[in-house]
This record gives sequence, structure tokens and C-alpha cells, in this order.
Amino acid sequence: MKAKLIIDARDTIGEGPTWHSAQGRILWSDNKIGRIHEAKPDGVGGWRETRQWNLGRRIGAAIPRRSGGLIVATGTQFVTLDDQGVEAPFARLDVDPKQFQLNDAKCDPQGRLWAGTLDADINTPGRTISPGRAALYRIDAVGEVKTMVTGVTVSNGLAWSPDGLTLYYIDSYARRVDGFDFNGTTGAITNRRPIVMFDAGDGAPDGMTIDSEGCLWVAMVRTGEVRRFAQDGQLLARIVLETSVPTSCAFGGADAADLFITTARVNLPNAASVQLTHGFSVEPDATIGLGAGGLYLCRPGVTGLPAQDFAG
Repeated sequence: MKAKLIIDARDTIGEGPTWHSAQGRILWSDNKIGRIHEAKPDGVGGWRETRQWNLGRRIGAAIPRRSGGLIVATGTQFVTLDDQGVEAPFARLDVDPKQFQLNDAKCDPQGRLWAGTLDADINTPGRTISPGRAALYRIDAVGEVKTMVTGVTVSNGLAWSPDGLTLYYIDSYARRVDGFDFNGTTGAITNRRPIVMFDAGDGAPDGMTIDSEGCLWVAMVRTGEVRRFAQDGQLLARIVLETSVPTSCAFGGADAADLFITTARVNLPNAASVQLTHGFSVEPDATIGLGAGGLYLCRPGVTGLPAQDFAG
């Protein structure tokens, strides 16, 4: 299958697509520039960008809140953002902002926010990254932060199974999708195990979503593909883009059958160069392909699950 470019956003690192069904809009951000985008259907079968918020600093994710506005993961803190662009502090990680930064984030079926960090050196060309220093966190509606997974290097995709009993998680450095047993009542996770494992030549797994059949869709950096996997790890389908750096994906649209895909315009870490004991080096920025940094769309023939807003 092929995806088509619908918004030529030219993001440096487009990330974090999320469908907001209450307002019929797709939200995503430029991680590096610190810009949040909003797009809606244009009424004639296409899409148009309708709004931007410019924070001027790195953004890991921007997710709608049940009470209105957005919760934004930026740096090592979480802020609320209203429609007028007014920010307010909400929660903060107890880590050194010079060493870590928030990356991908998503809400569980109960509305708790899950967000992970990465080694800040990943954004410094030529810098070697020390593995295992980052973590995955859970942020409750009242702003309480709890560390859930340690030993992380590049925290990325999150997804919950349709029955809400399994959390799927990607640490890009490990080149795996892992599964955890998930307790929706307590928010606890147990029984970590590999679900999908990637070879060095496969590129790096980045963002991820899940469809109503319980299959995972994983954006593969450097391959120019989003791949669909069964719950047993079997590869079922591929979506091909005209740029080599898809970063994440999310289902949405009026019928939940649109798969939105964000992309980047920079060289991200090459999974083939990973050295498990010595980290890996980051290459200098470089434009990659026509449409790089744009928002893409594909209708793969399945529907997704409703995105969860943050309960806080």
C-alpha cells in the first residue's frame, strides 16, 4: 500500500499524531522546532492545516485533555495549553533536563498519561549515547508521576490492546516491540516479553498504533515504511512512503479508517549502527526525499481504536 502526502508541513521531526474525535481534528507536532499542528477535513475530500501553536522548545507529544485544551510533554515537564496558547505547569520529572528529554507519550484506556524519555545526546550530531539511562513514566490525573520502566535508551511507541489487557511498548534502541500485562484498575504492568523483534538492517522502530483487530502498526525509520504486525509478531502488511523517515502513526477520521503518518526531514539514528555496549552515533541533519517532514495518510482497510484524552 502507498500513503499520500496531505499536509506539506516540512517538519524537522514530525511526531505524535493523535486524533481528537470531539473536534474532528488531527494533531501532531514538530519535535525539534516546538510547533503543534492542527488539521481538519477541507470539505472536498482533502485536508487543510487550521491552526498552529508555537512553543519554541522541544515537544515530545501534545494530547487533548478531557477538561479542554492540551497536555504537552516538553523538555522534562508537562504543561497544559489552552486554545489561546496560554501555558500552565502541570507536572515535572525529577531528572536533569540537560541529560534527558521527554519523547513519545500516549494515554491508557483510563486516561492516565504514559511518557518516556531519551538520552538528550541523541540530538547532538556525532555524540555517542550511553544506553539504559532513560525511563518510561506514568502520570496520573492529579499530576503524580511514577516510574514504570527503567533501563530505557530511546523511549518511543505505546499502544494498548483492544481489550485493554496488554500494553505494547518500543525502546527503539532495543529494536523490539515488547508486551506487558496491563492492570487497568491500578495502572500496573507485569510480565514483559518480546512481541516483534527487528534485525539491524530493518531500520529503527519508532512510533506505533494499534487497530481494532489487535494488530500493531509500526513506523520504521530509514525504511520509508509503516508495517503491520499480528499479535504473534508476524508481518502482515507494509505501507510505503515517498520519504524514508516515517516517525509515528495514528488512526482517525470520521470512520476511524484513516491512518495518519508523521515524517521527519533529518537523519535519525541508524539501527544498523547500534553497538549494544557502546551506544550509537547520531548523524548530521540532512533532508531526505520529497515530502519529508509532511503529514501522510493511508486507508489500509481496517479501523483504529478511539484515542484516549488525558483525564487530568
